[in-house]
Amino acid sequence: MKTRIPAAMAAVLFAAANLTLPVSVSAAESGLLDAAQFRIMDENLVYIGADYLNPASVLFDDQDKVPASFDNTKVDSALWEATTRNVNWKPNWQSEFGDDTCLIDLGANYVITGICFLDTNGVQDWAVYDSGPFDWVPLASFTTDSYNTWRGVQVEQPRATRYLRFVTPCGDSGVSELAIYGYLSSELTAEQKARDAAKATATPKMDLTAGQRIGFNAFIDDPMTAIMAAGNVREYHNLSWMLDDSGKVKFTQGTWGDMDSYYAAMQAQNISIIPCIQGASKVISGENAAEIPVPAGADTTDPASYAKHAEVLYQIAARYGSNKDVPLSSLNITDAQEAKVGMGLLGAVENCNEPNKTWSGNANFFTPYELAAMCSADYDGHEGTLKNAGVKQADPGFRLAMGGMLNTASLIDYLTQMKLWFDWNRRDGVFAVDIINVHLGPDDYNPEDSGMAASIRRLLDWMDKNAPGTELWISEFEIPMADCETEGTDNHDNEKYQLRYAQRVARTYLTAIGAGADRMTKFQLRDEGEGVYYNSGLVTGKGEWNKKLAWYYTACMTSVLANADLTAAETAGGVCKYTFTDRTNGDVIYCLWSPTNEDKVIKGYNLPMPMNGNAYLTTMGEYAEGTVTALASGMRSIAVDVSETPVFVTVSAEKKPIVNGKGKYITPELLSLDADFSGETCDLSAAPADTKLSQFYRMFDEPDTMPEFVYGDTGALTAPKTDVTGSGLTCYVQLDQPYVLDGFGVYDTFGTGSIEVYDAHTDALLWSSDLGSYMSRSISLTEESAPTDLLKIVKGGGAMNELALYGYPSPAWKLHDVNGDGAENLADAVALQRYLLCETAVLKNPAAADCDGSGRLNAADLTLLKRILMQ
Repeated sequence: MKTRIPAAMAAVLFAAANLTLPVSVSAAESGLLDAAQFRIMDENLVYIGADYLNPASVLFDDQDKVPASFDNTKVDSALWEATTRNVNWKPNWQSEFGDDTCLIDLGANYVITGICFLDTNGVQDWAVYDSGPFDWVPLASFTTDSYNTWRGVQVEQPRATRYLRFVTPCGDSGVSELAIYGYLSSELTAEQKARDAAKATATPKMDLTAGQRIGFNAFIDDPMTAIMAAGNVREYHNLSWMLDDSGKVKFTQGTWGDMDSYYAAMQAQNISIIPCIQGASKVISGENAAEIPVPAGADTTDPASYAKHAEVLYQIAARYGSNKDVPLSSLNITDAQEAKVGMGLLGAVENCNEPNKTWSGNANFFTPYELAAMCSADYDGHEGTLKNAGVKQADPGFRLAMGGMLNTASLIDYLTQMKLWFDWNRRDGVFAVDIINVHLGPDDYNPEDSGMAASIRRLLDWMDKNAPGTELWISEFEIPMADCETEGTDNHDNEKYQLRYAQRVARTYLTAIGAGADRMTKFQLRDEGEGVYYNSGLVTGKGEWNKKLAWYYTACMTSVLANADLTAAETAGGVCKYTFTDRTNGDVIYCLWSPTNEDKVIKGYNLPMPMNGNAYLTTMGEYAEGTVTALASGMRSIAVDVSETPVFVTVSAEKKPIVNGKGKYITPELLSLDADFSGETCDLSAAPADTKLSQFYRMFDEPDTMPEFVYGDTGALTAPKTDVTGSGLTCYVQLDQPYVLDGFGVYDTFGTGSIEVYDAHTDALLWSSDLGSYMSRSISLTEESAPTDLLKIVKGGGAMNELALYGYPSPAWKLHDVNGDGAENLADAVALQRYLLCETAVLKNPAAADCDGSGRLNAADLTLLKRILMQ
């Protein structure tokens, strides 16, 4: 139950404080307080910013025209005529959101002796309080029952206060100006200043690269072949999924939604993920549960009311955080879950979504004080007062992200009032979140010209002053696209629309990172049904997953910037130039684009180069990782054509192998049931005579039914027809050259069984499947393998149709100058053989000899090297 003070009741109870004549304090002892020193905050922030409403600041915008004292309300006629009398305080029109209230921080301790109010119209009861936030004491009350006249109220028992609070029922307040009278009691005390002071969070920021700062919102059932474009993911995860009927926490949702495997897959792809625990839970709040997760009738500003919600977050941090010493006795999970702690798969969790939304009513709208109370519980169990609650009690290094806030006109006021709650209700005064989270995007077709960067900088400035050490996450943004729509044409089929969309998505990411955002996630990965979100994704809707151009742009950026940090951002000569430095090798990466919307191309942009640098141009669009071209080396500068699509120029001290088209379908060269290929072989041109070998031929006989790339679209592909039903079979697959394998695909039919693929040189397992799907393709991303040209396939039970191998030719194929003589020939194999046989032998280029990528030189490397050099 939300606790608010009805103004009408206050007016009745405290009518004795309503005086119009001096009693114990003379007006001569007081004067008009300087409102310029006040901090004026509306507490009912629901609709602040709407054109038809007026914030509390309008009550103090004509202070040079107010009466000289509260007991003499006459003003000069010229001042009266110049006074604004038709702009009353009215912050809200919907009574379900409660009374209109505003809080005033006077900036020092004053004795308040009286108040004047400009009564313009209507009848409203006002109540005035002083003392302190969250412990208000009635000071005065009045009723607006006159018309266009100044009226005065004297305080019967004046006392020192720093704060005032004004409360009136929802609607037009009937007052256009206030004047407050009194005298200074004292400046702020040391204790007051200490309470106000910003307290830094103890948890360091996540160490994200520029590539990991780029991401999108996704769901647990989105395929990894679509998610792979992300550097980070915000996972929508319903609170209702997390609790069984008895209130125990669960980490799987029936036959789907295995959080353990999902987060492990994300980590394997080096994707940083934050689950957003959103929505309502009837286990906590009963039937028809609202999104404020407290028991029915509970005080929504008391952290204890959020104990169950905080327990859920504790369990998430205990399981997926990095603290391996969490007591197993503190776990409250269902019997179906294996007890695990410290898995190291997550570093943060978000505790709700859009808590300041207004469209679903008061029951789902968090006031700043309510959200602060929940955050305090979710952060550390409200300083440890709640048992097994809050992420910090499970893992002190785990981070809490507050629910993504709508970027309303009152956002800074909202955050300021949250800080006020933390100042007064936590002993440590810490702003009890690690990540401040906002939904904010460009409001112009050119992201660089929009107000987004200024909004980010304004938020960062507030954070530096009020919540130092916190991170800024832009967890949802969309792209303005109305200028590209063509009547009668689906935007999915509009090439101009898709190009502009991709350009603006990429430039929005870059602009936000340049402005200082720590993390940026787009709404969202997939299109969502019809209507406003029909074209909001980077891929088409659930079940289709067709990649848009914007997906390729995003994937390219996260790939190029995977290990890079932004070191400089500038705009000059009509070109935006961002400079990144690679953490792993010191490469300098320049990102260049024109911040325009007119198909502009700047020919021959001059980019200075360091001496002896090797330059590589990466363009977006064709491949997930982009298309790389070598530029001239050893030049003092290079000329680059710059357009409205960002391009990357990487400058390296070393020459780099160029690989375009990773994750491409690999066609086997030869199949055999014998490891030495001494028996019958099959080159896939026709079915072999041997029935067992024919089973493996059938795995590769319909390549057109599998996507060309591991992330390729599948919507237009037909189903394969030839069945593979044999079991207990082994086949060897020779490739035309060594490949790095990074994915596998299978078209499964029915039943379960097994299939395994090994590197035949090392017997390392590369991939396996239990064939547990039904009449569908399953495409899996895997960790990049060591280069190999020979595979072993072991088929157990179960039925399937087609198998697909994905990867790319090993760059090491042309980089095997082992003896350092500048040539690649059999002399390099002799040098490696001598090294393996003689401990005192020395290799000039040992890295070039590590053909299998194991990090150790052995006979397998020699075998591979000989094959490579003999091609």
